[in-house]
Amino acid sequence: MGTNSTTTAAVFLALLASPCALTQTPELEPAEDQVRSPSAFFIVDPPVAIVGDVDPAFPAPYLRDEAIDELEFAARMESIQEYADTVEQIEAVGGAWDRSLAEELNALGLLQQQQAQHLEAIAALDRAVHINRVNDGLHTLAQIPIIESLIESYEILGNWGQADIYHNYLFYVQSKAYGNNDPRIISVLNSLAKWNVKAFNIGYGDALGVRLSSAQILFNAAARMVDIHFGSQDKRFVENMEGIASSAYLVSRNRELLEEINRPENRNAQEMLRDKLNELTPIVPRGYQSGEQALRVIVDHYAEEESATAELIEATSNLGDWYLLFSRRSDATEMYTQAWKLLDTIENGAELRQQMFGQVVSIPTFIDYASEFDKLRDLEEESNALSAGFADLSFDVTINGYVRNLSVLTEETEANADHLDRLRRQVRRAIYRPLIVDGRPVRANGNLFRYRYWH
Repeated sequence: MGTNSTTTAAVFLALLASPCALTQTPELEPAEDQVRSPSAFFIVDPPVAIVGDVDPAFPAPYLRDEAIDELEFAARMESIQEYADTVEQIEAVGGAWDRSLAEELNALGLLQQQQAQHLEAIAALDRAVHINRVNDGLHTLAQIPIIESLIESYEILGNWGQADIYHNYLFYVQSKAYGNNDPRIISVLNSLAKWNVKAFNIGYGDALGVRLSSAQILFNAAARMVDIHFGSQDKRFVENMEGIASSAYLVSRNRELLEEINRPENRNAQEMLRDKLNELTPIVPRGYQSGEQALRVIVDHYAEEESATAELIEATSNLGDWYLLFSRRSDATEMYTQAWKLLDTIENGAELRQQMFGQVVSIPTFIDYASEFDKLRDLEEESNALSAGFADLSFDVTINGYVRNLSVLTEETEANADHLDRLRRQVRRAIYRPLIVDGRPVRANGNLFRYRYWH
């Protein structure tokens, strides 16, 4: 992946120093080192159990009704031409910076996005942003939804550098408009935190450890703001706590990357980001402790709601998974037992028990790495961005969640040998929630799963 990204805080500070930094037109052709390289990706969807002779079904990556799609495609192309003609007419009368052009260009860009014409969409949307800025000022909030659409196209094109700049620019504009104590900033903090996790997962940038630092600072700030303005019972509080746990898991698995934070330029930038948000979070992110604390808070959150027993069961199981991941087996068993007993108190407990404990489950369940690439997968048939492969695996899972006796049942060919080897290594390193019987983990032999992977 690209190596020329700027960290969250560094970009933010650059914008503070030069708020006109984005007045230049962004590159329409993705830079070579910023374009997604399909060969560098290996994304595995959550596996589906093979039961009996039933062929396991995955969610379709791209649902297409040929007749409807052709009609919609033709209608959108006609609308695109109409908007293009309208833009030309407005420009002929009012000039290149006529205020009304922004709305027409935004509509044009959104239609082009739907047609997967992302370079054309970027050109239209970028021009709409500039017209808004010229007419309403550099920090106008009218540009926000347009920039969000720009980000979508840049990410689909794999232009992570431009996506990174605009994610941080959204943060800059809205923090400038709202201040750092306004509840409207909560969604901004959460969005930027998620982007840093995504950038980490795709490997964009030199200082990946700084991505995790930024994510934890931002998730913590967002959770604190939700608590202050809406209380800890607000569902966004749980969302940000799950974000903290997700980033903590990545920290625990990549501690060697945290040394990057000690570089003077990175440390100073992270301290300024933290201080700006009035956060007490350490700039060197925490792993195990931070994740455990966040997951315990989620358990407490649902324990206070009488009608949230199902959510409490899931949260308790997630905490058990966390303990299992870090070899605290007795604590994991205690959480699984609590969740098992709670299942007896709800109407669909038997069904949930089978889903959660009747088979081994890949953990942690509160992180779905593959979801970061949903749009790429959805566009696979349309743009040939990614290719999908399938493989059936058999393996045992011990009471401590370890994979043993792994076998790949799918025929290995020259075309899939590398992919099967990567999948084999990934599954062998994974930890699975063991089969639970009467509230206690037991060994499960001969588990059959089908995996869909993208490359």
